[in-house]
Amino acid sequence: MIATALRRAVRLPLLIGLLFGGLFTVLVLFPFGDEAFRHGAIRRWSRMLIAACGVRADPRRAEGAKTLAELPPGHLVVANHVSWIDIFVINAQCPCGFVAKAEIARWPLIGTLVARTGTLFIERGKRHAVHRMIEHIGARLQVGGRVAVFPEGTTGDGRGLLPFHANLIEGAVRCGAPVVPVGLRYLDGDGDTASQIEYIGDTTFVASAWRIIGSPSIRCEVIALQEIATGDGATRHEVAGRAREAMAQALGLPLEDAQPEKLRELRRTAG
Repeated sequence: MIATALRRAVRLPLLIGLLFGGLFTVLVLFPFGDEAFRHGAIRRWSRMLIAACGVRADPRRAEGAKTLAELPPGHLVVANHVSWIDIFVINAQCPCGFVAKAEIARWPLIGTLVARTGTLFIERGKRHAVHRMIEHIGARLQVGGRVAVFPEGTTGDGRGLLPFHANLIEGAVRCGAPVVPVGLRYLDGDGDTASQIEYIGDTTFVASAWRIIGSPSIRCEVIALQEIATGDGATRHEVAGRAREAMAQALGLPLEDAQPEKLRELRRTAG
């Protein structure tokens, strides 16, 4: 308990300072900087933020793949989704425009930060919103932007991969942009899955952040896999399936839809 309290006493002021410093940057400095300046600022700020939370990124790559830091423009990144901090772990390596639920735009501080750093917001459950988002993604990729999506559509517990929704991958398929699967794995000091990072069920953002900053250091393996070409006639569902299989193999995770419904329900209840 004492160690936890000390970690929070050190990390919380750093985190608050970074949030206000980030607000100053996006509101005051971003309008006068070019794209290279903005990307550099996002990368540095994201690195400081995850460090202040006690999370260390461990970039890796599959054979024949580039690390995220080496990723050229015009790629769609698809990653498994474990926590709100996933966005900053990826941005610390490779600034991307993320697709996020519209509710995040209304979050205090964080909403303004992510909105001013190129996040694309989508109203969930509205078909016309999905179609518009597909067009926005394709347009951004065509001009050399990088976009990142979490095709699971929600956060999991990091111990399996939920089914992938292929809708937003259509934006890359239409314009022939490559898709790069990225596996995220959070580990504690013993090399086990770090349960402190979970952001599932009724957990609030504040409760999750409080738990993370009180935890011992967490290591996040960021595994970039071989890109998947989209100009060979493959459908969005085929691309999503290839990405999911590649992630499952790289992370050594089961596919949740291959498990009995009773087991999935037990795990949701336990979470």
